[in-house]
Amino acid sequence: MSEIRYNFLKDTYTIISVERSKRPHDFTISIYEEETTDISKCPFEYGNEDKTPPEIFSIRPDGSPPNTPGWLVRVFPNKYPALRIENQPIYEGYHMFDKIGGFGAHEVIVETPDHFKHTQDFEEKDFINMFIAFRERIKSLYQDLRIKYVHVFKNHGKEAGKSLVHSHSQLIALPIIPKQQLTMIKQTKKYYQQKGRCYLCDEIKTEINLAERVVYENEDFVSYCPYASLYPFEVKIAPKFHSHDFTTITDEKLKTLADVLKFTVRKLHKTLINPPFNMILHTAPPYREDYIDKTIYEHLDKHFHWHIDILPRITTLAGFELGTDYYINPTMPEEAARFLREVV
Repeated sequence: MSEIRYNFLKDTYTIISVERSKRPHDFTISIYEEETTDISKCPFEYGNEDKTPPEIFSIRPDGSPPNTPGWLVRVFPNKYPALRIENQPIYEGYHMFDKIGGFGAHEVIVETPDHFKHTQDFEEKDFINMFIAFRERIKSLYQDLRIKYVHVFKNHGKEAGKSLVHSHSQLIALPIIPKQQLTMIKQTKKYYQQKGRCYLCDEIKTEINLAERVVYENEDFVSYCPYASLYPFEVKIAPKFHSHDFTTITDEKLKTLADVLKFTVRKLHKTLINPPFNMILHTAPPYREDYIDKTIYEHLDKHFHWHIDILPRITTLAGFELGTDYYINPTMPEEAARFLREVV
């Protein structure tokens, strides 16, 4: 029997359609990409640093100079940015319509110099370096008070929006807080006002106690298929300790975060045969005196809880989802978690 489950954090509904129930082998999308192209032309390769804009952050154990080989992680502005730091966030009206100048930042984070190393091949040290780049670039961008939110994401596979084979993530800094982040802030604030507790702290404790949707956990982090998963085999990774701001994470905690992400990604890879997915970091925005609604910052450190969503793109959003903002998920989250737990 189908169920309509409420996703509190995102304030939307998911139809868990048992009649359409699918097992891992029913999802036929696979992204084993052709690696026959001439990698010497890839702008992310060693020796091709001049084919990208100048780097703004890198991890270089050998102390090599910027824009040369020797890096483990390299960050630079997107060559074709959605937003530019040189623009001004000027609010304007055009007849009855509103617009903001195209201010912001759009950066590329190349997590490995190895063209053939993909997310499922990463070791813990690779994920640690990736997270260090995320943390340091967010902290740096937030020094610009015009930036209200930095959105960090990774597209894995062409169907998930990846345009180049070489593994990389992206971040986009915005002069506004996106609607989804605002919704999560308002929802967790409502829960905190009603119960005096963090919503995600309670959700994590519940999932660990029930154990039916947990995929993997260690002493600091847990990955699980959310109760009202919007996508089949959707996974959430969250710290067991309360923390609202990803930029405060210590290097020690990055090790256990990398451990959970490594095992979770590999389980998805083996269960669904290398599925395309989007990985999204959700963290609290910094306080801004000029933000139009300053109430969103009230008790933000107490009720918001940063987390990572991994959203496999193995079904297509169609007229129902696009027309209602509700979702149809053909796989029970409990079944998805069981498949992921059992794969070795």
